[in-house]
Amino acid sequence: MSSTKRLPGVIFVMIGPGGAGKNAIMKALMADNPAIRQLATATTRQMRGDEEQGREHLFVSRRRFEAMIAAGELLEFQEVTPGRYYGIPRQTIAAGLAAGEIRIADIEVIGASILAETFADNVVQIFVTVSGANTAEQLAVLEGRMRDRADPYTDIDQRLQRAKQLEFPYQSHCDYLVVNDSLPAAIARTKNIIQQELLARHLTGAPK
Repeated sequence: MSSTKRLPGVIFVMIGPGGAGKNAIMKALMADNPAIRQLATATTRQMRGDEEQGREHLFVSRRRFEAMIAAGELLEFQEVTPGRYYGIPRQTIAAGLAAGEIRIADIEVIGASILAETFADNVVQIFVTVSGANTAEQLAVLEGRMRDRADPYTDIDQRLQRAKQLEFPYQSHCDYLVVNDSLPAAIARTKNIIQQELLARHLTGAPK
């Protein structure tokens, strides 16, 4: 039985392939409800122009990241792409849940799995994807979206391989599925999921 059962907070984890629209949905939900805040994970990658230290991520040097590993400060960590590390700060998670905070995060599959296992009663996994009769069709949609947005930070081929090998197979482990064919509809669907979960957990989600 999880030792975190009595913790009042909740973390909504958005999982899915690149191009599915996870970040766009997250931003809309946080703008709609200030009580929902992003869970800041640690990373060694460079901060982008629209980001803020401690909001999307804790941006640290590789040396600092390695020190966090050595000190046992990370619940989970990995090298997502060559030279780019991500990790989940253990104390940040525990303290937030104990305080009854509502957090939302875009976390890759391995990290999401460990987070959900460690805080089984406090993590809700939402898989975000696109429509398609099969994986090939879904990958084609994702590729088109990534090319259309011309994201300089995206390695398209690598993202598609991750989608095929890791993210799509993980869908069955998630609590909810959101198909993002229409962003407004996907936002509404995710908002309903969150409202249902907050009511079930006796969390109003009202700004404090």
